[in-house]
Amino acid sequence: MRRHRLINFLATALVMSIGLATLIGLMSSEGSTPASVADFLLQLIMVIAAVAVLIGVLNLMGVHWGRMARGEHGWPYSLVALVSLAAVIALRVLDRMEIWSGELEGEQLSPRVFEAVQVSLESALAALLVFFLVFAAYRLMRRRVTPWNLLFSAVVVIVLLGWIPLDNGDALRDVRDWLVRVPVSAGTRGILIGVGLGTVIVGVRVLMGQDRSYRD
Repeated sequence: MRRHRLINFLATALVMSIGLATLIGLMSSEGSTPASVADFLLQLIMVIAAVAVLIGVLNLMGVHWGRMARGEHGWPYSLVALVSLAAVIALRVLDRMEIWSGELEGEQLSPRVFEAVQVSLESALAALLVFFLVFAAYRLMRRRVTPWNLLFSAVVVIVLLGWIPLDNGDALRDVRDWLVRVPVSAGTRGILIGVGLGTVIVGVRVLMGQDRSYRD
């Protein structure tokens, strides 16, 4: 028990010292000793994060390879994941080697492939979101009719119809633009403010050594 408490105390002291040194360095003038120390600590964190990502990738490969070797349910998805991982790594290596010629000379294909896949996935998710909202409004109205359920259903219908290029649909488009510009923007800003406050609180708790992981 004493050894466990000593380790927790040392970990808390180390994290507090590094956090305070980084904070002081970021508030110091460029070129000063505290700023240099903070820059070194940030670079060290970046290296540690890169190593953590590498370990995560290796662990992912090991898990999916094990699923394929044991023939577990859903192993074809593991095969797709491994093939995709190998393709991304190979494409990035080829980009670094600059072996492309002709029309692709000097091009970086890995960002273009990533963007194409990412845009396709985002479009598919956005299309599914439309059906999810309609189904959610249907379930709400079927379960119980309340003013808030009516408001939610009305907003969903107005926004969806506002995106359809209907004749004489200027009024719907104006209402849709107002909903997106005022209530949606206000809710988004409120969420971002909450995330920012939560981040600040977590940082203060870490600097003060009040994080639960150090006390357990």
